[in-house]
Amino acid sequence: MHSMRVLGALSTLLLLSPACTASRPPASQAPVDASALSPAQTALRAFVDAHFEDHFRRFPLSATQAGIHTYDAELRGFTVEERTAHLAHLKAELEALPQRVDRQALPPLDQADYDILENHLRARILDHEAVRGWERNPNTYLGIASNAVYQLINRDFAPMPERMRSAVSRMKTVPAVFTVAQGTLKNPPRLWTEIALQQAAGTRALYAETLPKAFASVKDEALHAQFQQEQARCLAAIDGYLRFLREDLLPRSQGEFPIGEAVYRQKLRYEEGVTEDIDSLLAWGHAELKRTQAQFHEVAGRIAPGQAPMAVYQTLGREHPSPEALVDTTRATLEELRQFVIDRNIITVPSEVRAQVAETPAFNRALSFASISIAGPFETKATEAYYYVTPPEPTWTPEQVAQHMSFYNRYALPIVSVHEAYPGHYVQFLWTRKVDSKVRRMLGSGSFSEGWGLYTEQMMLDEGYGSGAQADKLRLNQLALYLQRLARYVVGLSLHTRGMTYEQAVSFFEKEAYMTRVNAEREARRGTSDPTYLVYALGKKLILQLREDAQAKWGQDFTLKRFHDELVSYGYPPIPILRRLMLGEAAAP
Repeated sequence: MHSMRVLGALSTLLLLSPACTASRPPASQAPVDASALSPAQTALRAFVDAHFEDHFRRFPLSATQAGIHTYDAELRGFTVEERTAHLAHLKAELEALPQRVDRQALPPLDQADYDILENHLRARILDHEAVRGWERNPNTYLGIASNAVYQLINRDFAPMPERMRSAVSRMKTVPAVFTVAQGTLKNPPRLWTEIALQQAAGTRALYAETLPKAFASVKDEALHAQFQQEQARCLAAIDGYLRFLREDLLPRSQGEFPIGEAVYRQKLRYEEGVTEDIDSLLAWGHAELKRTQAQFHEVAGRIAPGQAPMAVYQTLGREHPSPEALVDTTRATLEELRQFVIDRNIITVPSEVRAQVAETPAFNRALSFASISIAGPFETKATEAYYYVTPPEPTWTPEQVAQHMSFYNRYALPIVSVHEAYPGHYVQFLWTRKVDSKVRRMLGSGSFSEGWGLYTEQMMLDEGYGSGAQADKLRLNQLALYLQRLARYVVGLSLHTRGMTYEQAVSFFEKEAYMTRVNAEREARRGTSDPTYLVYALGKKLILQLREDAQAKWGQDFTLKRFHDELVSYGYPPIPILRRLMLGEAAAP
């Protein structure tokens, strides 16, 4: 429903920030004079530089995503040999880090960078050895093929002929991606092969329809001839992969999707810094779900006494702008939110540059209702941020249009826009742009980035956004969205550590988050292959705990603006690392 995460960065935890502002970093993040660095700090920076240079060389798609265009014409990192070599390199780095860098001699911010990098290495090794998506998930290879060309047309970072040449060059290697897939995949869960068969249609459409449209303006006949030649080879390879999935892999797809409790706990520790046991995490999730359901019923009862809560919620969906007014309405909503944030001293907005509201590009409309598209941290050309909203298709019936537009109703659009833009992801990205640490600009935790987006949805209403009769209607939408994220939290944990089946997961989303069957199926499918999509609710929980503790510690010096400004000033570190930096807590062993 939200950000374009379907075509996210590959084999990395890149959480990418925009190059939208050249504001001066805050005092705590001011650039360090190299001559003033200690030997341990110098050693850490050299290690970090070497790590990222190696990573971008091995994985050109990650480089392009980050805004580094040295490898735009290249595609590699997907063969078994390359993966094996990368795994050996990661293990060598993990062993070398404490030998080359004296962690105890580092100041707190550099210790945070050290810990983030060390855990990132452990997380990547775990992914390769235990999660094994490259061997178990046929979608992995569709993602590589889609990303290879999509990221070259998605942002206007170079003249289109140049980007088209890069795409043609990468397309020469795309058939090899599918050849490797057919030799590598072993016994995936049947559901994942079924999902891949659906996703392959989208990858095919990207090559068959989207790319020719994107490159139509290029006036180079020879280049178009090359493109058509490679396009035909890619489409033949995709069709061959579809046949392989349907006729060969599907009949022998009998694998299990759960990663198991031991691996799940390691993922949480390395990626989110969370060491709590599964039972206590689940106990909180169930209790918070019940509390939020009670609140949902109470608010619905205030809006329309005696009516069924879901009927009240669905009725609100009828109050929406016309399709023609969607972009203008969204733009006005963003301005209103931005002004509220400034007037109420909620957070510093560190740039006058606005997120540009636009219609979702035609090639991405099947994937997204509302999303924020932001440049990589090293992007220097196409530095704008786009907040995309998806108009209805001209061929749709009035009923289909009404159903689609209900997502953008007067009480939902502001909540989604809070999450994606002000003061959610867009403001967070503006702050991250100012961080003077390659580690904290490039690596981060999902529980902080998504937790922040979810936290802001509630916080803005708590601070008085939306008044009178509107307040309860906004609150009902906020609670409905929170119920979905809480259901993800419980389902992700339960599918992978407590034996919950896919069917039970679908039923859970229907009964506990009040979702339609179609949406419940989509959420449950995602949970089978995205085990830690609990990060939204987990992050919100951790941020609220941190706020309470900061309030207790800072006393009269606490203000919401001070808390928020400091929180987002460090980039995206796991929240337990943020606690250390903000409250001076000792590092966990």
